[in-house]
Amino acid sequence: MSCHLYLTGNCPHEAIMNAISGCIVVLSFSLPTSFAGSDRLSFDRDIRSVLSDNCFQCHGFDDGARKVDLRLDIREGATRDLGGYAAIVPGDPEASELIRRIVTDDPDDLMPPPESHLKLTEPEKGLLQDWIEQGATYEGHWAFQALRKPDLEPGLNPVDHWIKLKLKALGLSLNPPAGPRTLARRYALDLTGLPLSNGEMDAFLTAYDQDEAAAIDALLDRLFASPHYGERMAWDWLGTSRYSDTNGYQGDNTRTMWPWRDWVVKAFNENLTWDRFTIWQVAGDLLPDPTQEQVLATAFNRNHPINGEGGRIPEENRVEYVFDMTETMATTWLGLTMECCRCHDHKFDPLLQQDYYALFAFFNQTPVDGRGGDPKTPPFLELPSEKDVRREKDLTTRLEEARQRSEESPDDEKLKKAFEAVGKSLRRLKADGVRVMVMADQKELRPTFVLERGLYTRPGAEVSAALPAALGQLPEDVKADRLALARWLVSPENPLMARVTVNRLWQMIFGVGLVKTSEDFGTQGERPSHPKLLDTLAWDFIESGWDVQHLLRQILTSQVYRQSPTISARKLEKDPDNRLLSRSPRYRLPSWMLRDQALAASGLLVPTLGGPSVRPYQPEGIWKEASFGKKVYVPGTGDDLYRRSLYTFWRRTAAPTVFFDEARRLTCEVKPSRTNTPLQALTLMNDIGYVEAARALASNTESLEEAFRRITLRPARKQELALLQARLTKLEEHYAQRPQDARDLVGVGASEVDSPLATHQLAARTAVINLIFNLDETICRP
Repeated sequence: MSCHLYLTGNCPHEAIMNAISGCIVVLSFSLPTSFAGSDRLSFDRDIRSVLSDNCFQCHGFDDGARKVDLRLDIREGATRDLGGYAAIVPGDPEASELIRRIVTDDPDDLMPPPESHLKLTEPEKGLLQDWIEQGATYEGHWAFQALRKPDLEPGLNPVDHWIKLKLKALGLSLNPPAGPRTLARRYALDLTGLPLSNGEMDAFLTAYDQDEAAAIDALLDRLFASPHYGERMAWDWLGTSRYSDTNGYQGDNTRTMWPWRDWVVKAFNENLTWDRFTIWQVAGDLLPDPTQEQVLATAFNRNHPINGEGGRIPEENRVEYVFDMTETMATTWLGLTMECCRCHDHKFDPLLQQDYYALFAFFNQTPVDGRGGDPKTPPFLELPSEKDVRREKDLTTRLEEARQRSEESPDDEKLKKAFEAVGKSLRRLKADGVRVMVMADQKELRPTFVLERGLYTRPGAEVSAALPAALGQLPEDVKADRLALARWLVSPENPLMARVTVNRLWQMIFGVGLVKTSEDFGTQGERPSHPKLLDTLAWDFIESGWDVQHLLRQILTSQVYRQSPTISARKLEKDPDNRLLSRSPRYRLPSWMLRDQALAASGLLVPTLGGPSVRPYQPEGIWKEASFGKKVYVPGTGDDLYRRSLYTFWRRTAAPTVFFDEARRLTCEVKPSRTNTPLQALTLMNDIGYVEAARALASNTESLEEAFRRITLRPARKQELALLQARLTKLEEHYAQRPQDARDLVGVGASEVDSPLATHQLAARTAVINLIFNLDETICRP
């Protein structure tokens, strides 16, 4: 569902005049996730989800929850002799007890039982009958199957090939390509999160007229080379990694993890291959002679909340932190809901509670003791600033000179004191460096136990570090530590890693993954809408050397990506949720991108990269209320107010209010949220940052036409200009009669008011530009 302001077409004048009170609601419809194109039923494609939703809770993988010793998730369990009968008799539905139980009218025999509030539909019953009649062939879960080299003609774009194939089967085809303006704006927002300037747009249009393919390639080259590419890519990773500038919980003290955030930006900008990006973050500290950068990367694991509240038992805290590291790794790189195994065997996936604690053991060797106190707990990495690096180099040189002079004149007290003073300054400088929490393993092996019901006070059987049995095992000659785990994650033996990563990057571009449940690749997750496309891209991703930009370029140069978002009645009927990609997806831009877009268009954006987090505008009292009066938000000044959203200070207990529908940064979140409420529209219309951006743009443009083009990157149509000009005239009259209201409006924000316009004229133009910032065209992906 979406709620936006439309300007063109049949939109009435009142839609502009009453932008806050009016909204246009677009309803969405659900589409079945299985697109079976064959009469031959597949267990994994057609049957597993039916049994998983209705039967596996009592007759699935979890031995502790299993009823009457009947297991339906594997053929051996489903077909075994139950005393003269079997739940499933392959080829004979009438002899299968399962069929008798699902069609009976006797509530005592009916399955699922009425008290479970689960009920099979008639089509589902038919599927089970047909599948048994066809022989009841079982297959392994698709996501756990090894990748195979795709059977695809060289030179074909796999995105276009597999998408077109499915569309053709339904009598559909791709939309025509989007216009060059739309396409260029789409490329820029998808890859940098910032709009092009009008000059950049004009240059692209000129090049596009001469050679479309060359113009697109050149634009992509420039966007990939932009330092803002790394910033855009980093945002989603911060949500995945639960990055925050504070510890969370009641104390919510400030920590310094921002150097790791800056490393993520740097890694994406340098196109660090995904295998190294993974290994460094999971276990960079265990690499032979690790660099400072590789150790810094392991801060990924330490981004979890830290509980410093009084009364907490340190060991309880420590175990919670290891829980977090284990589950974050599993969600991030495996797409598995391992948290379901913390207390018992997984009810749906082939994952044991023992598997959970075997993974837990990899992360259970850190010297972290769970104590509170300092908001940053060891192990640390000391990182001086650039200024401190220069100062340290100077002091080190002076210290060496003082040492040599002192050795030459051992009785000279002045030389001794100078030597001691320089040494003291150097030690103080090092102590004042930025401390980042990183990973390390203690020398002594800490034993790991299965914790009954996940309670640290109830250790059970001892386990060693190992992979989940369903996913394989480490080589016998390899030490089972985090480095071994990290290397397995990116090995050919892991069937999940490439699929999960490709799906997340697809989700970043198209809004929804090929697997909609990007957080769950298990049996309760959705099957891929285009399984062969997912596997083809995953295979090619590995073959490219885990090159992220290569993968993105494949997607971005496809006809599927470049098509227009226009929707026809036929496509709405056949592909209502656009899961088949019969058109370019159109959805509201993320809230952080909306803010950055407004800053860029207005000319206020300060594009500086990196550094400590900053504090832009925020409503008063948010921190104070969340912290029982202990924390008070003080906005920054100068450039800090206009930095990119990526660098905004993030308090776990009171996240920045301007960023709606974003990860909460409490736990690992990999699936974007997209809701629609009046408060969001009110934020975009009234937040200080947006109003100030409108006023700044009103001040540095000569006409509404110029302002419109700065925001939308296209010339306004005559009808649009007429509507905007009419509204401007009314607002000028309004503010001329209310001079204080005009002064209040143009005074919003800290930037200097510098405009040749009279105050009432500037206020009126600010209000109209604010409307342009809120057009559906502005706030939605083009």
